Amino acid sequence: MAVGGYDGMRLIYKGLDATKGAGGEALVAAMKGQLFESPRGQVLIDAQTRDIIQDVYIRKVEKKDGQLWNIEFDTIKSVKDPGKNR
Repeated sequence: MAVGGYDGMRLIYKGLDATKGAGGEALVAAMKGQLFESPRGQVLIDAQTRDIIQDVYIRKVEKKDGQLWNIEFDTIKSVKDPGKNR
């Protein structure tokens, strides 16, 4: 949840910076299509739907040297919200 908050604030900040502080429709327009690096990887704000598009990393837990580690073994690229009809 913390990374979602971080990304949301970054999106607002960059949108306000691009519009010189203008809000409303200008701010929403400036947010559309933003592409940026997040702690969770590359994120795109879909210009049509304003939904987030991001990679999903598939991991498994393995024990190494007595400690548990998350090991990434696959990536699904450019995932859109699966709950919406496209």
